[in-house]
Amino acid sequence: MHMPKTLIIIIIIVAVAFLIGVGILVGTRVVGGGAANGGASLSPYSAVYLTTGDIYFGVLDWSPSPHIEDPWFLQRSTDAQGQSTVGVYPFSQAAWGPSDVIYFNAQDIVFWTRLSSTSSVAQLMANPAAAAQQSAAPAQLPQNATATSPAASTSSLK
Repeated sequence: MHMPKTLIIIIIIVAVAFLIGVGILVGTRVVGGGAANGGASLSPYSAVYLTTGDIYFGVLDWSPSPHIEDPWFLQRSTDAQGQSTVGVYPFSQAAWGPSDVIYFNAQDIVFWTRLSSTSSVAQLMANPAAAAQQSAAPAQLPQNATATSPAASTSSLK
């Protein structure tokens, strides 16, 4: 039995439209968070964990090589009482005056993840001026720790 050419063309068009629809559905769930994170929306910000133990935050771009513009970094230190403190600071505030872009060696990235829009780090990066007005420490992680100023600390970023 021989099928008419118009029926074959219609079947191909329906199959292509179906595949495009599935691709759009999957793409919006992956990019927008969807079921991957329990339905919570994702911020535009990512966290990048390096083999050195350093963690950087910002909008991650992979072209032409992995990099973050206007990055923030996680700084760990110990206060005078020996308590561990953790703070998140703009990379541009580092004592040695870096540029506002960090380029990564892809082989040094252990993992990266997008931050939820409810993340305190994502909210801080989205509105750093409001956080600076509320407290002297831009962000504190975990909640029971206190952050120190990068200008007051001369410890390494590790």
